[in-house]
Amino acid sequence: MIKKTTLAVLGLAASSLANAGTMGPTCVPGSVTVPCAAESWELGADALYLQSLYGAHKTYQLGYNPVTGIDPRIVDTGNDWDWGYRIMGAYHFGTGSDVTVNWTHFHSNASAAGTLAPFPVSLTAVTFVPAAGYDNNERLDQVNIVMGQHVDFSPRDNMRMYAGMQYANIQSQAQTYINTPLIVALTGTPFNVFNNTDYKGFGPTIGIDYNYDLYNGLYLFANGAGSLLYGTSRYQEGFVASEFNAITAQVYARKKAIVPSLEAKLGVNYVYNFPQFAVNLDAGYQVINYFNVLSAQQFQDPTANISSVNYGVYGPYFGLKLVGNA
Repeated sequence: MIKKTTLAVLGLAASSLANAGTMGPTCVPGSVTVPCAAESWELGADALYLQSLYGAHKTYQLGYNPVTGIDPRIVDTGNDWDWGYRIMGAYHFGTGSDVTVNWTHFHSNASAAGTLAPFPVSLTAVTFVPAAGYDNNERLDQVNIVMGQHVDFSPRDNMRMYAGMQYANIQSQAQTYINTPLIVALTGTPFNVFNNTDYKGFGPTIGIDYNYDLYNGLYLFANGAGSLLYGTSRYQEGFVASEFNAITAQVYARKKAIVPSLEAKLGVNYVYNFPQFAVNLDAGYQVINYFNVLSAQQFQDPTANISSVNYGVYGPYFGLKLVGNA
């Protein structure tokens, strides 16, 4: 019995020594690399074809029915599609690092008919009367200054991570015209209702650009970014006697606000290399949204509570970039 036990122990020891001498499974990490050290410049411009979106308290107005007065249908006074632009410049240095500045500008307007306008009958009450017209003008200016780092995950895909600061200036100015015979007869003048709101803020922004080489210089491109801005939000609504250019009543509010934003893009890039520079053609679709950035009173009613509303733009873009040796 003792001999059998001794042989079994020796056999296990020999087996362990044999296994220790052989190589087990290995793990090879994925290779993430950065470009070789180089210096270059980049200039570019994008054409933007966008439409804006507001929160419900800003964009919806009461409709007018000549028979019943207030129409149960709500009129969407959202702005029309219009053109904007984005211009950028960058300096690339070191092993895939860059400093980039870009400016996005968008301006549009809208007109609507068949709406009702508020008209004050006392300090605490309004009545709604037919409006002769409704106009809204808006403007978006966004400036980013960021530092980025390019990394390669494989010969076919790469990513650029960036962080920096963003400035945003968003403005919306609406006018509703009241010139019904009854109002003119009672007051001696037509009225305009102005409804203005804006936000100016500054804060940090971060984002990621991803490129995947589809075929021979044609890349699939995706971007995601976000910012957190601190700034001032203002709101003003009032009634102007047109004949006298006098404000007869108004509401004004001003506050400091922290506003988050999100952006996303999806598109394609085509890169063509020349001896001294490269041309990059890109096209895609983008969305930008600022949360609770503007202020509004439902149906422009000066007795209603002032609420915060979102503002966003969305639509296609296409552009051209030049990258040359520094």
